Amino acid sequence: MGMMKALGGLIFVAFAVAFTYYNLQPGEVRFYNVSVKLPMFLLVFISAGLGFTLPVIYYQLKERILISREEKLYRLLNLFWRDYLGKAFEILRKFLTVEEFLPFYIRTKKEFGESLDVQLDLYSKGIAETALAELTFRHDLEEAKILLENALGKNYKNQRARKLLRSVYMIYGEYEKAENLQREVLKEVEKERKAKEERVLASILAEKYMKEKDEIILKELWNLPISKTSGALLSSMVGGGEVFEAAYTLGILPEVIKIMEEKNFLTPELLNLIENYRHAIPDEVMYYVYLKLNMKEKIGELNINLEELRRVIEKGGEFLEFVRIWECEECGKEYTEYNSVCRNCLGVNTYRIKRGERSDNRPFEKTG
Repeated sequence: MGMMKALGGLIFVAFAVAFTYYNLQPGEVRFYNVSVKLPMFLLVFISAGLGFTLPVIYYQLKERILISREEKLYRLLNLFWRDYLGKAFEILRKFLTVEEFLPFYIRTKKEFGESLDVQLDLYSKGIAETALAELTFRHDLEEAKILLENALGKNYKNQRARKLLRSVYMIYGEYEKAENLQREVLKEVEKERKAKEERVLASILAEKYMKEKDEIILKELWNLPISKTSGALLSSMVGGGEVFEAAYTLGILPEVIKIMEEKNFLTPELLNLIENYRHAIPDEVMYYVYLKLNMKEKIGELNINLEELRRVIEKGGEFLEFVRIWECEECGKEYTEYNSVCRNCLGVNTYRIKRGERSDNRPFEKTG
């Protein structure tokens, strides 16, 4: 069967060559002062051959380069996750012309405790500045701010830089800038993350309202999904009962009530509403509520499980302001007071009330 196919192919080629030879006129090929006449059929076959062969050679070479790069990447990742950082670092150096590898390179340098030697002017996508800012913000927030602003100057669609800089602006109390960035984030956020980012906007607007008392801000807040910060603000207003119910459904009611206590939003009239959800509120939070409303007779009914708070209460509440009642659910950092942004990881809406019994023998010190 194979011989028959080969014979058929040869007959077809012979027929094609003969047909071309007898039906096409010779063609003249010129190159500078040289002129050569060749049979047209030969020119046709040469042109067709080159037109087919050159692209094949090009893509074969390109594929070999890609395969080689893929093998290097596989080896790099394999070495990195097996903790052979020295060998991984040597391979990584070869990829520094690709900006997307800069975060990987920077973090590897950090693992070695080496100084960073990144030339930011060689890169144009803002990825390098963003990666450096992530390593910088804990000890130099101002430097991180400058890096992130430069990153967005190079590429304003850098969502990671937008979110980090938004959080930095919130820490600085620059809520107008934070709001503008968050609105840009929302324009391009994935559908499944939209509600989360809308709650970030709600927290920014709530903080902004508490600073500026702008009724236009308040009107928009009522139409956004509630966050812990906005929930505390709206619950203290007329119609706050619906917000309480929403906070309860989301599982953030204890945080909302504690924020209300810290922001001085609590009133005796709100206590009845709080008591309706008493089963969902830890005794630790109720302790602060009763203390704020001067209802000390109710404190004796509470069962405080948070050891740090219990020890302070046993000492007469003298060090209450040092109790780390809050923790970040993203990084675990503990705080004494609420903030919409975690200073340790720049997460927004990540504070939660510490729950359950904990052994904590550390001395009291204010971390908030």
